[in-house]
Amino acid sequence: MLKNIINEHDLLKKLKRKESVGSGCWLNCYRKIGVSQKGAASGAGLIMVQDGKILETEGKITEKMLEDYRVHLVGEEKSKSTVEKYIRSIRKLMGYAEQGIDKDVVIAYKKNLMESRKYKVSSINSMLIDINQFLEYRGWYDCRVKTYKVQKILFCPDNKYLSKEEYKCLLKEAKKKGKIRLYFLLETLAATGMRVSELSFLTVEAVREGSVMIYSKGKVRVILLPSELQRQLLWYAKQKGIEEGIVFRTRYGNVVNRSNVWKNMKDLCKGAKVNPEKVFPHNLRHLFAQCFYKEKKDLAELASIMGHSSVETTKVYLTITGKEHRKELEKMDMVQPLDDLLFEEGMQKSLGIRNRNKKGSTRNKICFVNDGCTGNRIYTKENPTASLLAKPAAGKK
Repeated sequence: MLKNIINEHDLLKKLKRKESVGSGCWLNCYRKIGVSQKGAASGAGLIMVQDGKILETEGKITEKMLEDYRVHLVGEEKSKSTVEKYIRSIRKLMGYAEQGIDKDVVIAYKKNLMESRKYKVSSINSMLIDINQFLEYRGWYDCRVKTYKVQKILFCPDNKYLSKEEYKCLLKEAKKKGKIRLYFLLETLAATGMRVSELSFLTVEAVREGSVMIYSKGKVRVILLPSELQRQLLWYAKQKGIEEGIVFRTRYGNVVNRSNVWKNMKDLCKGAKVNPEKVFPHNLRHLFAQCFYKEKKDLAELASIMGHSSVETTKVYLTITGKEHRKELEKMDMVQPLDDLLFEEGMQKSLGIRNRNKKGSTRNKICFVNDGCTGNRIYTKENPTASLLAKPAAGKK
């Protein structure tokens, strides 16, 4: 198969002269001539030339490729956390595709991510996007895969929604435990909508001015601090002897770490009696968005404060809870109460309900129902559905 191997110099000569390059020719090719480096000596693939075009075969992802891509991302001015996220996604694929990369392998990896049930669909799609961008960077366009289509979520699961009351319970617990830095940090995130990664911009100088200029994700935005928060943060800084620089810092002077904030928040859950599933830093950003929108009803202004390029992104933060969504459905009054149905004469005949009151009294009617599922059950007129959810007594039908 690898009979016709030509070198890079000869290939470039032929291409410049617009000479035809024979089908089936292979060569080691390097990025300096516009094609990804995949030398056979390094354990990667080779470049195939067919009908005068360079066709690259898929090979292994190497550490050198990852390092080159990291340099590329830094040159694109991606944030440190974004660069690490991209590299982490590609490294996972690298561990799965030990024998090399092609379209079938990437499709199989995509399926494996879903079947493993370790990740949410949104997380899987995020990883696939990272991988596709890397494949494009390498020139492996044919290996790209589609993301999973996800229907827009209309409501937030109750176990993920952090209410204002629960937030205050967390503050109360932090105060009770004497976690002064955590207390003011939670207030800051909830009152401004800042990300934990943006706390490095919150300096004593910025607090004195009452506004914070944030540069994040290629955008600059200014956040105003509520006057009471400004007063509290200046008091906190004075108590800690912080005269300038970052307000929320470690003992070594570095900005607090996201993982430490996450852990400290989780430690409050038991005492505050709040479900740990809904307690994490980014949920305070969601809480800010929901509270702000309830007061202002201005989506465009909220998007600007949050630093979103599109209001569609902001809308994700405004999803209501499942409980609220259910209330809205019930307000539509499209379903007749079951209690009323059971005493409609036509429904009684259809469901096999017969009156067991021999005198036929309507005051306290007892009905015998055979619903074909739970067995024969007895109901009263006052509340004929009261025992629908109860288990039948043992040995009775």
